[in-house]
Amino acid sequence: HSGLWSRYSWFESMRASQLQDRVSMAITIRPLLPADLPRLSPLFGAYLDFYGVPQEAQRRTIFLAQRLGADDSTCLGAFAGEELAGFALCHHTHNSLRLAPAWILHDLFVSPAHRRHGVAESLLAAVHARAAAAGACEVVLSTAQDNTAAQALYTKQGYREDATFRVYACDLRP
Repeated sequence: HSGLWSRYSWFESMRASQLQDRVSMAITIRPLLPADLPRLSPLFGAYLDFYGVPQEAQRRTIFLAQRLGADDSTCLGAFAGEELAGFALCHHTHNSLRLAPAWILHDLFVSPAHRRHGVAESLLAAVHARAAAAGACEVVLSTAQDNTAAQALYTKQGYREDATFRVYACDLRP
């Protein structure tokens, strides 16, 4: 029994340590500003790399600068101290069937060093609060078929896979 007890004790100490790490990481969520571009662009680059679509730094920085300065987008950053730990980029649209504004959470990414610390959950909560305050009736998103970690998170946060509509895309650029 002593072997079982030592494994249990080790498990409990690891669990307590992980919980402490999660609690000790103070996350601040705020809208990202043009001054944040030097921190956002490399993290956005890591996001693009994750999905296998790398882009040159200048191109992604221009894209992000346009989004940060637009009224049709909201980009939130999650900060662990001064470090940008993750971001959520939303586009504002409308749901014609509900005759109401809606938000599309197009991009959500947390740096590998900050995963499993509640950063994604904090970003989602902030997106939901801001979208609701703006009068949105829903936040919609999509993720890769094989991104099971994100799928589990979204399901846990109340998202449901759409059983009514099938999503299609038509690529207009070669």
